[in-house]
Amino acid sequence: MKRKDFFDKITSAINDWKNTNFTFYPKQNVPGLDDSNLTYGNGEEKKGIEIYTCVLFVDIRNSVQLTKDKQVRTLGKVYSVFTYCILLAAQDEGGYVRNIIGDRVMVVFPPDNCYTKAVNCAITINQIASMIDKEFDNFEFKCGIGIDYGKLSVMKVGIEKKGVENDDNKGLVWAGYPANFASRL
Repeated sequence: MKRKDFFDKITSAINDWKNTNFTFYPKQNVPGLDDSNLTYGNGEEKKGIEIYTCVLFVDIRNSVQLTKDKQVRTLGKVYSVFTYCILLAAQDEGGYVRNIIGDRVMVVFPPDNCYTKAVNCAITINQIASMIDKEFDNFEFKCGIGIDYGKLSVMKVGIEKKGVENDDNKGLVWAGYPANFASRL
């Protein structure tokens, strides 16, 4: 694609998103990519979801330093078991994992009893971190956990692609103070 054609396409996308209405629908369930109330079609009204709930973020502390100090195989084992166990903890408390990036996991809880479920999940994650720390020699393993409650506006983002890249080019944006604040805690 020529540069001019490429930037014409970019300009068209910006104008489409800027000038097309966005309607947010209230919801009690945690949405996923397949939710019919989420759209990103060109030239169409964009649909999003609003949900009042708890968000939990967890990440490995000092992961940049760990990457410098430890062997890749050891880190791979730790990251893998950590993520796997976080997924189990979230599932056990009725939470939905909605983002995994490296050593960072985002969990969203359904609104009913979300405070209790998020705190119980955090307690479990803390126990998991302690267990991992004990199992790996010469390795100080700690994680940070943040939780917040409030209104989240959820929007679908991405592009349609053919083949195996299709799912990798789509995602959900969780806009709102709870997601931002919990990720910083």
